[in-house]
Amino acid sequence: MYQFFYRVLLAHPADINETYFQHLVAACGFAARLFFASVACFVHALIPCLFERTASESLNRLYGDLYQNRSSRPDPEG
Repeated sequence: MYQFFYRVLLAHPADINETYFQHLVAACGFAARLFFASVACFVHALIPCLFERTASESLNRLYGDLYQNRSSRPDPEG
């Protein structure tokens, strides 16, 4: 039973050198940013002169935060 919970809740965060709660906060932050980018896309679809670059700029920042900044996080155990 422990292995099941470890695999479901803890294995992935451990793989990227995060605790469960660090991963939870980071993932919720990414979800919120994606939500607001999607709202900007929807508004842009209705009124094309608004939010012309918001989604692409948001995605570029998200990519940088996800793959460049987080992957370079040092291993806390050395």
